[in-house]
Amino acid sequence: MKCKKVERFLLRSFDELLKEQEKNELKKHLESCALCQTRREEYQGILDALKENDFPVPKPNFWERLKPKLEEKKKYDPWSLWKQWAIRAIPASMLLVILFAAILILFIPLQKEELSESEDLLLRNLDPLQETTILLGEEKVEDKNMMLIFTAMEEKNSTGRYLP
Repeated sequence: MKCKKVERFLLRSFDELLKEQEKNELKKHLESCALCQTRREEYQGILDALKENDFPVPKPNFWERLKPKLEEKKKYDPWSLWKQWAIRAIPASMLLVILFAAILILFIPLQKEELSESEDLLLRNLDPLQETTILLGEEKVEDKNMMLIFTAMEEKNSTGRYLP
């Protein structure tokens, strides 16, 4: 038998609540376990000390005041119920918020911005004005103007006008 169970048996034995089988088990264990024997002696010493002292008699109106308090039912207080619930819910809700934020950060990919043509050319170490220099190298002014207009329209300009 384990010492923890024996301790419960010890306490019940002082109140004489043990059955015969439990008494026998307790006796067997106490013969073999020194720790439980010392516990039994300590408990017995406490009980003997309590029996020796005379305790004061309560005041005459003590029982009359105590009985109504014991019989009084606890009033229902919804605020205390909410308060207890809130104290328990705050850490749980904070944990959920942190987990949700971590999931958003880790598992939702960032949207990539598309680069404009000139940014793409610069990123690849190419000259973004290369097409323009070719157009400006043409000899006819009308051809240059028409080419610049079409080039500007290809860049998806929202106004649809040529911007120098």
